[in-house]
Amino acid sequence: MTEKMVITELYIKNFGMLSEKHIRFTDGVQVIYGENESGKSTLHGFIRAMLFGLERGRGKAALKDDFTRYEPWENPGNYAGVLWFLCGGKQFRLERNFDRYTKRTALICETDGEELSVEHGDLEMLSGGMTAALYDSTVSIGQLAAAPGQELSRALENYAAGFCETGGADIDVNGALKCLKERLKDAEKALRRETGYREEKQRKLLQECTYLEQDMADLEEEYREKEKSLSGLRAKSGEEKKAPQERETRDEQKTTEKPGRAGKFLAGGAAGVCVGILGSLWGQVMNSWQQTGSGSGLLILSGLILLIGAGLLAAGGYIFLTSGRGSKGPERQERDQQNSEKIRRIQWELDRIRAEWKEKEIRCSNLREESREEEPGETEKKLAGRCRALRTAEEQIRLAAAGLGRQTARSLNKKASDIFAALTDGRYRSVEIGDRLQISVWDGSRRIPAERLSRGTLEQIYFSVRMAAAEILQEEPMPLILDETFAFYDEKRLKSALKWLRGQNRQVIILSCSRREEEILQQF
Repeated sequence: MTEKMVITELYIKNFGMLSEKHIRFTDGVQVIYGENESGKSTLHGFIRAMLFGLERGRGKAALKDDFTRYEPWENPGNYAGVLWFLCGGKQFRLERNFDRYTKRTALICETDGEELSVEHGDLEMLSGGMTAALYDSTVSIGQLAAAPGQELSRALENYAAGFCETGGADIDVNGALKCLKERLKDAEKALRRETGYREEKQRKLLQECTYLEQDMADLEEEYREKEKSLSGLRAKSGEEKKAPQERETRDEQKTTEKPGRAGKFLAGGAAGVCVGILGSLWGQVMNSWQQTGSGSGLLILSGLILLIGAGLLAAGGYIFLTSGRGSKGPERQERDQQNSEKIRRIQWELDRIRAEWKEKEIRCSNLREESREEEPGETEKKLAGRCRALRTAEEQIRLAAAGLGRQTARSLNKKASDIFAALTDGRYRSVEIGDRLQISVWDGSRRIPAERLSRGTLEQIYFSVRMAAAEILQEEPMPLILDETFAFYDEKRLKSALKWLRGQNRQVIILSCSRREEEILQQF
């Protein structure tokens, strides 16, 4: 555990309108008096800048940030200062150079000479975990300033909402939820992109399947047409071979289309041969009987008749052989050969179609299986898990903030009521922040809404809530900086507030353009 921090001295080398200023402080309540525009707010800004640094904004934001506001017009290279403070019984020196080119920070324990590191959180550890947001919401207090047109009661409600909704001023639930939403939006965008890649791949696979199925349908149609053609050719060829008896009958009919010519030749030839033979025999008989010249002539005549008959017989046989059964003409042989070639070609086409169809069927089946097995990749799974984690985190933060907010609201109401009762000398017994963040006070007989209270009473409620928040959220007391905080307090309210402050175990630095605070403190 750390002990309370006490600022002992400031050296303002060059900061805003202040230059080469040494200011010393003591523990307890003290007043820094100065007229308006004398640099009190600059001193307030210097203490904050020494404790938490100055960051230069970017773009248009740089025109209105504290860095630009307090940057010296002359000698900007000397934009620097030193703050000494006590903590845990040791003396520390904090040095900062705010210049954008020679920026530097040093934290040294002067008690033992040890050099500490602000970047690694040593200063935050010494201050009990104090952050800039927590400092601005608790111990650094100015007037309750309302924006133009905004009621002071509403401004006070807005301030109290930071505690009741988030469990503490330095817990920016809305900022955290906004950050989570932005990250979730980015993660969901990336997830949609990865899912789109996968679905597009599946779509292309199924589209290719559709094309293959259309090709298969075309092949089936072509196959049926080829089969039909093949059946026709086979039927035509089969008619000539399926009935040999019919073909023989047709051949016999063809060979006897001109029976008279071949028959006449054969009959004439046979008759001639017979007459010739008979004539020759008769001539020989007659020659042997009569031994006359007339028999020789008859023999010659019968020989001629025999020769003519043999010629006729040969011609008839030739005609019979050339037009006989089973013979084929050249035209029919060529036709049979063409039919056989067509049948072989169509059969080859059918085999090709079957092979191509089978190949496409296997390819289509493989593509559909690949489409069904296409699962989210590692990147998509990680993005989906990240989205689930971010949604869970958002839900848990809301639940935790709601629970913490209710718990903090109860503690805040109790502590703020005790402080407010002391500041009002018991006139009001409690202050309450309702479920809808409306602020009201209880005077023992009635509850009065904040908007019906005077400006001075609202300032007291504001002070009470801030002090209650400081007690709840801070581990150890930090110096309390009050910059014109009591401007709207009357003498009675101011005396009650200073009396309460003197009873607190913390350093209080009051910046005022009036000597009222100093005069009242001298009366105690």
